[in-house]
Amino acid sequence: MAAVYSGISFKLKSKTTSWEDKLKLAHFAWISHQCFLPNKEQVLLDWARQSLVAFYKKKLELQEDIVERLWIYVDNILHSKKLQNLLKNGKTINLQLSLVKVINERIEEFSLAGFQRNICAILSCCQGILSAPALAVIYTAKPELIVALLSQLCWSACRQPEGAMTAKLFEVIHLALDHYLKLQQQQANPRRVFGDMTGYLFQPCLVLRHLLLGGTWTQASQGQLWQVLSRDIRSKIDAVLRVGVFRHDLLSSYKQELLEQHQENIKMGFLKSLLTPMETVITRLVEPDYVKSDLHALVVASSVSLLYRLFLESYLKEENQFLCFQVLPRLFGCLQISHLQEGQIEALSLSDWTTELLAIEQLLNSVATSNIYNVATDRIRHAETQFRFYRRVAELLINHSQASVPAWFRCLKILISLNHLILEPDLDDLLSSAWIDAEVTEFRAKKAQEVLISTVFQTYAKLRQVPQLFQEVLGVICRPAAEALRQPLLASGFSMALGGCLLELPLSQILDTWSLVLDKFQSLVMPCLQSDTDMALKAVSLSSLLHCIMFNMQSLDNNMPLPIIRRTQCIMEKMLRELVKPLLGLLDLWSPEPELWQQKVSDSALLLSSTWAQVDTTLSLHCSQYYSLAVSLVRASLDSSNLPLLLPDVETELWKKVEKCIAQSRSLSRYCLEQLYLQKVKRTLMRSNSQSKEALQTLRFDTAHILDSSRDCLSQKTVAAWDKQVSTVNESTYPVAHWHLIVSNLTVLIPYLCLNDVRYVATVLLRTLPSSKAQGSLAHGEPHVTLEKISTALLHSPLFPEMQSLYSAFLTCVIAKCSSILCSGAHSDLSLISQQFPWLFGKDYHTVVAHWEIKLAKVGPEGVEPRGEIAQNFLSMVKSGFPIKLDEEQLKDLLELLEVISALRLDSLSPSYHVHLFFLLLSMAVSTLGHCSCSLALQFLVKCYQLLNALQRGRNARSVFRVMYVSDIFEVVLTSLFQASAQFQVREDDPAWLQLLQVSGVFLEQLMQMLIQVKLSLVLNFGKITAFLSRYNKEASSKEFKIQNLRGRQLLLVALTKLCQSLGPCVKERRQLLEAPAELPELLQQAMMHLGAMLKLCLVSGTTGRRLPSVLLSAVPTLLEVDMSQHLRDGQPKIAQVVDTDKTLLSHVALYQDVYTQLLEELPALSRNTQSFQAALRFLTLFLLAPELHSKENCVFGSIFYSLQKVLTGPCIPAPVTQDTELHLGALLTQMFEAGTTEHFEMVVQSILQGLDVTQAWRSELQVVLCAIRLLNLLLKCPLNGEKAGLLWRSCPQIVTALMLQHREACQEQPVALVVIEPILEVLAVLLRKGEESINNPHHVSLAFNILLTVPLEHLKPREFGSVFLKMHNVLFSILQCHSKVMLKAIPSFLNSFNRLLFSVMHEGRQKDKGSMDDLPEVLESARLVERMYSHIATRAEEFTTFSPFMVAQYVTEVQKVTLYPPVKNLLQEGIYLILDLCMERDIQFLRASLQSGARDVFKDLHSDYLKYHKAKHEGEKRYTA
Repeated sequence: MAAVYSGISFKLKSKTTSWEDKLKLAHFAWISHQCFLPNKEQVLLDWARQSLVAFYKKKLELQEDIVERLWIYVDNILHSKKLQNLLKNGKTINLQLSLVKVINERIEEFSLAGFQRNICAILSCCQGILSAPALAVIYTAKPELIVALLSQLCWSACRQPEGAMTAKLFEVIHLALDHYLKLQQQQANPRRVFGDMTGYLFQPCLVLRHLLLGGTWTQASQGQLWQVLSRDIRSKIDAVLRVGVFRHDLLSSYKQELLEQHQENIKMGFLKSLLTPMETVITRLVEPDYVKSDLHALVVASSVSLLYRLFLESYLKEENQFLCFQVLPRLFGCLQISHLQEGQIEALSLSDWTTELLAIEQLLNSVATSNIYNVATDRIRHAETQFRFYRRVAELLINHSQASVPAWFRCLKILISLNHLILEPDLDDLLSSAWIDAEVTEFRAKKAQEVLISTVFQTYAKLRQVPQLFQEVLGVICRPAAEALRQPLLASGFSMALGGCLLELPLSQILDTWSLVLDKFQSLVMPCLQSDTDMALKAVSLSSLLHCIMFNMQSLDNNMPLPIIRRTQCIMEKMLRELVKPLLGLLDLWSPEPELWQQKVSDSALLLSSTWAQVDTTLSLHCSQYYSLAVSLVRASLDSSNLPLLLPDVETELWKKVEKCIAQSRSLSRYCLEQLYLQKVKRTLMRSNSQSKEALQTLRFDTAHILDSSRDCLSQKTVAAWDKQVSTVNESTYPVAHWHLIVSNLTVLIPYLCLNDVRYVATVLLRTLPSSKAQGSLAHGEPHVTLEKISTALLHSPLFPEMQSLYSAFLTCVIAKCSSILCSGAHSDLSLISQQFPWLFGKDYHTVVAHWEIKLAKVGPEGVEPRGEIAQNFLSMVKSGFPIKLDEEQLKDLLELLEVISALRLDSLSPSYHVHLFFLLLSMAVSTLGHCSCSLALQFLVKCYQLLNALQRGRNARSVFRVMYVSDIFEVVLTSLFQASAQFQVREDDPAWLQLLQVSGVFLEQLMQMLIQVKLSLVLNFGKITAFLSRYNKEASSKEFKIQNLRGRQLLLVALTKLCQSLGPCVKERRQLLEAPAELPELLQQAMMHLGAMLKLCLVSGTTGRRLPSVLLSAVPTLLEVDMSQHLRDGQPKIAQVVDTDKTLLSHVALYQDVYTQLLEELPALSRNTQSFQAALRFLTLFLLAPELHSKENCVFGSIFYSLQKVLTGPCIPAPVTQDTELHLGALLTQMFEAGTTEHFEMVVQSILQGLDVTQAWRSELQVVLCAIRLLNLLLKCPLNGEKAGLLWRSCPQIVTALMLQHREACQEQPVALVVIEPILEVLAVLLRKGEESINNPHHVSLAFNILLTVPLEHLKPREFGSVFLKMHNVLFSILQCHSKVMLKAIPSFLNSFNRLLFSVMHEGRQKDKGSMDDLPEVLESARLVERMYSHIATRAEEFTTFSPFMVAQYVTEVQKVTLYPPVKNLLQEGIYLILDLCMERDIQFLRASLQSGARDVFKDLHSDYLKYHKAKHEGEKRYTA
């Protein structure tokens, strides 16, 4: 054979052989094992290479398809497993430089021309070379080749944003970057690396990174793999740039260029010999020709922040801080925005502004987070070089306001955080452009604006310069401006920020600010108010500012210094005399058709009047030394006038005119007038004679006036939203503000409202509740309220049921609306229906309630007459077709009303209300359902029966049985459901249908339980129920049964199950008390017989799918339990009245065994349904208790255990299912261990140990490991004693060690296997708690710390973080509480684990500029756990006293690195205060001396707050001294 193929090499080189034959021969020679050529692989590869090189050098003419096939041939060789195996075995294959150069040339052609016919095959060849280290040497041996390749690859990607080869191209780029990065790190010559980088790779890498970051290829290459590849390429580009441009070897060159170049003693000749890396980088960056003009500015902007970050990562050290700054102005100069002052660029588009400002924000963020700017160092050593640069940036930003761009606000926020003096010279312009005159509408921009203004407030509050700040604010407000175009001065965010700062200020500063605003108002605004709309608008702004200051200042108390009290009183008197009264006086000029300035003056006057009155009341209540000017007028107001005379010296006639002027107004003035009336009501109630006739008359008038003032505005729904700030009340938000005022003060108003007004409030409440048909939504995160939100909050308020009159009126409205909808569905003789169901047609609801009261009064304890009448009406109408038929729209309307009813508390209704609502709901439930979807009909019925269930749990549930027998209700409900089930076109296992079965079954069970509790004609009622069910059971069992659907059988099964569940315990209990009448056991036997027969029938009819229905699964355990309870066991007393039955054998043995066999097979599948799974576990538990059911051939224990193992090993058991069924699993296992032997128990323990063996993790048997952990968790919760308990705890060392090894393996996986880590932590906590007295070796407990110290707490989602954190905390708490001996030696390990929790809370609880606060609840809960752990540590003072200063040091060192959200900070501080309680004075001195400067400042503030708030509170120190 060798002779046959020996001429292949000659034929390949022969000119006479066609290229078609050559390719076939070459392919055959490569794949054939019978072709023997010396060094065959090298020969074939060289032949293909030479052919391609000759073609591209024009020495050989080939057709295009031959060239393409040659490339594919080379590619097949490079990617073949044969070649890979040869290379692994050490064989050398030489690739010539000529092939690599041809590849590079072709890729260069592709990058320039955008087309290359064979590019896919060429890229694949390149990938094959770079993927094999032995072949990639051809590139790495000559760096210029890999540099050229990488450059052209990057340009190709940048110039070909879409294409079929995109994925392959990026894979090659990723490989090339990897090789070049290694080459960079090995290169000893920094200048060569820098030259290659800046000369060839700098620009294409930056452009490619920008395009990747912008998601240019996202749509073309969707998927997780592309995201990972894109992220990896970006990170490798960053690494290549850092190693190439910012090498540590170049630091001296950067220093010479940036720090010494400006020195005069350096000669120019020396400068020419210097390497100037930064100048080179910037020159290459700003060159205009390497990228399209529309993309150039974007690339530069995104690259500037990247380069600065990389520079800081490479060179930032304490001694290099000024060097790091010197780079900043140069990079900033690359941005277009930096030339705006020089007039080189006249204007930028909004998108350009956004890009440039984002770049500046990132630059400034890098400065702030890296602590480059130190104010003192800059001033002393560098002549304020940094400060002047930041001033230049600040002037640029303020002179070119961009309020529509969120980054503009964030840049200013960073600047003021660096040093408030940077912005102080332009503070007035800042306040104008960023706040007072800013037009901001977009949500993100609003949030950024609020953060900036909040920072301004906080900064000046800390500096105690708030009056100076307000001097500037007032100057801007009082400037000439188009006031109508200004947005409200104090919207929600600004008001909250200002209020928070004012609360922290000393009262003297607030009084200074208050006086300043008053003086400006009087001197600049008041003289020009008349007929000047702009000035009137300024008056409203200043009034809202005064309102905010007065409402958010500290209240006076008796411990305040007397001068402060006197000064406050003087300012209050001055404000009333010189501002409020003159403003009210201007309302004398009110014209019949008021102008805008008059409306705004009235707004200002009434706002200040209301504010003054409320503050005056508050101050007089809290400080006895403050003398209110309004006190003397309260008595007069009770005697002379019904107008609000809370303001001294304001004449009654003027108030009448004011009220007349704003009678038609729907604005701020109307709202403030209501506030004044409300204030008058409260002041009246505070009087000692508030219950006098005159006072009550005044109270009724005032409350009615508040309600009546704006009835028309609530007649229609409005979608307006209000931010709850008084200053933002206008015509559109007034209805919301008015309703908010009423609802917020209902507890004050309701006692004095007449019945009609209460009904009006109830009507408005019902009308303004949200409708499912039209749900309006606000922007995410907006703190606004709407009519719907306010009404919903009132409906769910715990105070609502306490307002009995309103609650009853509201329920009346809801019931009346339900009745009207039901009546509209009547389709027969209305007069007949109204006679039989008068509660539906009563026009006057009180007449209807009186009707029920008369009915209930007629029926004594033994009365029977009305019961039969109503039952007969219901039964006759249900059987003949209920005369009320509801269509789809009516059902939807009723469903909305039922949702409202479900929000009410139905447990304390009066008997008449209760009965009326019961029969109304029952009428709905049995109504005929017209043409509507099955899902809607089922939803409606489910809601009806849910409400009937809730209602019958109420206090007056028995009242219903005075009107109708339980058996009659039972028959009405089931008859209606049987009829409805025949109409529903749904599957028998439809979730909605099963839910209806469940809720209706609960209702029937509730009826029978109530029947048993009240002992209401038990034999009569149960006899009628059993007879009714027997009748239906016979029909269902007969061949010509009327129940022609499985749904009817399911209903019957549910009813029989509930009957047995109710009757079985009743009979058993009465037997034990020797009270059981003979009829009840007989009825129970009949019910059991019918239930057994129905179960067998359902089993037979359901055999096709071999899956046990959920309804059957719920019925079988009930039947078995009742059956077992009816048969005497050993030790039980014999009862003479027992029905003569077989006392050793159960009634339905074959049925139970059949179900048992089928359950063992289906148990894993059933675990997906919680209800079915729980029923199955209950049956198995009962089956274990009945030895006569057990087969002698098979071990019941083993069969059930192996079936449970299958369940717990299942791949998709949701965590909630496991939690919900844990109780039932525990009961089953407990019964198994009681019934099983020690050998059985040992088998379980061995199974757990095998599942926890680390080899399971190595084999990726995740479900086996999880099964073992779940089983161990259940086992630990079972009560064990004796030999079985000893066996478990002897295995404890193996268990803990196995858990530790499993945890280690899970942590090494990427991503981390939380699905294993969380159950391990959970079971470890249980093991440590249960083993408090059984785990004797401290070493086994200490192993838990090895687990805790490696639990991943970074890069988790909020919910994952909260869950892992809680489980870690529980393990630590178990060690602390249950293993005190271990704690004696393991405190350092304990604290290390605890500090991990503490630091993770600080990291997750830090304030994020661009993040939402959605994850804050999880962090808050974790912070509470940290505080709780601190409290437990503090109770162990004798053990932790030595370590307390180190705990404090750890806390302050970490907390200085972040800015925490205030709620998180408060919780952590409360915890660390408890540790400070353990510190002695020498510990405090030690901390002050040993902490570093930043941490020392934090500790100083912390200790000051500790003394001020915590220690003073506990030791009873007074906060203020005169």
